[in-house]
Amino acid sequence: MAGPVHLGVRGHDVRLEVFSLFAQPGETLRLTHPYGSSGLQLSLDGETFGRPDAGSWVIEAPRAPGLYSIEARRSGTGDLTRLNLFVAVPASEMEGEYLNGYRIGSYPPPRKNRRNYEPPRGFFEVTADNVDTRLSPHFTLRQFLCKQESDYPKYVVIKESLLVLLEGLVVDVRAAGYDIDTFGVISGYRTPWYNKKIGNVPYSRHVFGDAMDFYIDVDGDGRMDDVNRDGMYNRADIDRFFAIVDAFKARPENVLLVGGIGRYNKTAYHGGFVHADTRGYRARW
Repeated sequence: MAGPVHLGVRGHDVRLEVFSLFAQPGETLRLTHPYGSSGLQLSLDGETFGRPDAGSWVIEAPRAPGLYSIEARRSGTGDLTRLNLFVAVPASEMEGEYLNGYRIGSYPPPRKNRRNYEPPRGFFEVTADNVDTRLSPHFTLRQFLCKQESDYPKYVVIKESLLVLLEGLVVDVRAAGYDIDTFGVISGYRTPWYNKKIGNVPYSRHVFGDAMDFYIDVDGDGRMDDVNRDGMYNRADIDRFFAIVDAFKARPENVLLVGGIGRYNKTAYHGGFVHADTRGYRARW
């Protein structure tokens, strides 16, 4: 029976029918796989894209920013994964705090002795035509947009590690008995301008593209469900979801997803949520 192709993406194990890659113009990406030198084929617009190399497939991102659709097929089978390759608009094209009229703001200087706090080298363009692109089986590009009001184009920063984290959590939340199609989202990417406007700390992981504030919402009412099924909507539901996320991150195979987990109580504006990120070191609150 046909299924998704088994790929290694920046060290992450990916076995999904659709996934997304985020690259700088001309960046070389190496996708590992277990199929041997002739066991995988990548194509773009019907033409071979990249080349095999010792258990990997090496591609060079196009120089032109935009969204490219790639097919990854396992030779001799029906296995197929569709890859969205987003090529960034370089940060050097910003004029002051703006990129093509979209206000991004100013990134804080890199944090000393902390990895993953470098300002992005580029931003991925979101248009009315691509905003509903499915990035992975259970998440669309729209779910990651900053909530600041603006016309298109908009811009985001997203890291593959966040998609891997979220898709893994969908599996675990379903296994725990909650029949979700996706998560409810409070916040994905935030521009530094918007992040400052809402009073958040300058080094929030949201501005670096590997964080999400989210909740379990099976009934689709836009608020955290009664996750522990005690008939009430309170901190206990947040704690239950937090525990699922924490247990997932603690598995040895998820070492590349190490990062922060936080819990936030119910307010007049939302029903409480959990924050998760892949900052590269452990943090809990």
